[in-house]
Amino acid sequence: MGNESEKRSLGYRIRQLREDKNVSQRQLALMTGTSRSYLWKLESGRADVGIDVLCRVARALDVKVRDFIDF
Repeated sequence: MGNESEKRSLGYRIRQLREDKNVSQRQLALMTGTSRSYLWKLESGRADVGIDVLCRVARALDVKVRDFIDF
């Protein structure tokens, strides 16, 4: 059983919150210690993500991790 739908939903929400804060992928990558290409994969639902990365992204965007989850 795959989780592709959940990964796409999570990525969409991260992108939405990032854009709401007027933060580019490059800026977020620098803020979180990840690469822009990884963030692109994450936002497009193509990458697996660990809780440590979710926490860093949430802190960088000044939101809670639960704000990413809509499923």
